[in-house]
This record gives sequence, C-alpha cells and structure tokens, in this order.
Amino acid sequence: MDKLIKMVLAGVVAGFILFLVASVSYNYTGRISDPSISALFREAISMKWFYKLMFLNIGMGLIMAVFYALMSKGMPGGSLIKGVFWGFTVWFILISQPLIMSLVVRKFTSDMIISWLAQGLVSYVAAGLCISLIYKE
Repeated sequence: MDKLIKMVLAGVVAGFILFLVASVSYNYTGRISDPSISALFREAISMKWFYKLMFLNIGMGLIMAVFYALMSKGMPGGSLIKGVFWGFTVWFILISQPLIMSLVVRKFTSDMIISWLAQGLVSYVAAGLCISLIYKE
C-alpha cells in the first residue's frame, strides 16, 4: 500500500510540475506549445481551460508515475539518473513524432520549435526527477 501512495503522490506532484511549466510557457508564447496537448486547447482562455489543462497534466503525471514504477528496476543508474532518463524518454516519445511531422509540413516558426524543445525537456525531465525522488525504493 505504501508504494501505491508514493506512486499517486509522485504522479500528482509531477502533474503539477507539468502544469506550471505549461502555464509559464503559455504566458511567454501566448499558446499551448506542447504538441501532445495543443489540439485540446482551441477555445478561449477561461477557468474551464485552466481546469482542463491542470487535470490533463495531473493525469499525465499519474501515467508517468505508473510506468516509472513498472520500469524503474530496468533503468540504469541511481534514483536521480533514473528520473532524468525517464523524463527524457517520455519527452522524446511525446515530442519527436509531432516535431518531425511539423518539420515536414513546415507549420511552425523557430520560436515554436525552441518552445517545444525547451518546455517539453524542462517539464518532463523535472517531472521524471520528481517521480524518482518520491517513489524511491
């Protein structure tokens, strides 16, 4: 039961980290720049928009925590290295495909690519670190 509580706590905290970085990025760029969730946010800014972004990111944090718990024993290194590795892996999987597609159809600016790379890398690596530190076995 202790592992389940740690996993849920790690997922919720990681979700809040993802939410905070997405919110800061939105204030800087004026749009949701994460390609994995940007299609869900086409309506005007409102509290509904805010809650949808928060719950979506908490859900993503929970999913990251569950898969981390399943795969942590097979990852290299100690707790911190596992967290960085896990965050980078999730970032690479979620960002690489939409980024390659956008490169092919040329639907973005250089600011957008920098935002995707920086926001995604910072948020997912920070979330992975948080998960590894809270879930530490």
